[in-house]
Amino acid sequence: MGLDRLSVVLALVLVLAGCDGGSPSPARRLLHGEPAQELSAVPGSVIAIGRVLDAATLGRRFTSCSPGGAVDGAVIVERIGVSGESLTFADEAGKPLYSCDGGTDPAGERLRPWCGGSTGRLLHGRLLDPRLDILCRDREGRPLAYAWVDPVPGAHWIGIDQGSYLEVYEVLAGLPVRVATLRGVQPERSRATFAVTQFDAAGKALVKGPLEAAVAG
Repeated sequence: MGLDRLSVVLALVLVLAGCDGGSPSPARRLLHGEPAQELSAVPGSVIAIGRVLDAATLGRRFTSCSPGGAVDGAVIVERIGVSGESLTFADEAGKPLYSCDGGTDPAGERLRPWCGGSTGRLLHGRLLDPRLDILCRDREGRPLAYAWVDPVPGAHWIGIDQGSYLEVYEVLAGLPVRVATLRGVQPERSRATFAVTQFDAAGKALVKGPLEAAVAG
């Protein structure tokens, strides 16, 4: 093969390598090394692990963050994404809502996996506030924001735009969905913006827009 022809072939390879088909490049692994799965109806998506568990199954992972007897008999939703992990649970009355948020505590006051948490109030099954938490840092020391998203009627998946991929969380146990992001976090202003899209079970977008959250005073 002549040098001119070789140059043309290499240039073509570089062009093809730079094409992404119009879809974001998804993450390959979740937080603890789990292979990332894509929601087939949403190209470029990454599915965060979501499962409904009880305190006995979670063991110390739950007791190390729970507020004690206030959550006896609680149904717990565990979520593990690309950069964050969380637990969401309510007491037996179902009105206070609690979270444990994962990451590194820059103040060194809490040991991994938990670095923060929030308590919310439900009114007729809806949150009064998304309860932003920006105390945590990811493994690279970057500010990590958590908030709850209230699913709209018919929503089965909550998508968060993470820049190079869309992270999707399954709606579980009839509870608001605890999501995490590294984008749009403003620790100096105690605020964060989450780019949210809600999908039905088939992956059809229902609503899309920013969730502007501020740390409650």
